[in-house]
Amino acid sequence: METVTISANINEKKKAEFFQTMESLTSLVENQCNDLDIRVKDDNTLIIKITFDGKDQMEKNFYTGEFNILKGTVKSLCEDVRIKITDTAINNN
Repeated sequence: METVTISANINEKKKAEFFQTMESLTSLVENQCNDLDIRVKDDNTLIIKITFDGKDQMEKNFYTGEFNILKGTVKSLCEDVRIKITDTAINNN
């Protein structure tokens, strides 16, 4: 199993746009992974956990258009974005 964890703080002014975009993207992303868990706390802290069968499935799917849109959405509408693949931080720029 490979798990990608995206954590961030949703920008208060962009919160509605974030939820609208995520609603559209969720079903597309869910079809390309084993599990997608999106949690938003009251303080706008976001944690997205994406689980894949293994490294091959993760490498095949995590860089597709849908996941790139997901990552772009988080990076443009959130602050302090951190992405980890099975506890290893990746380039978060």
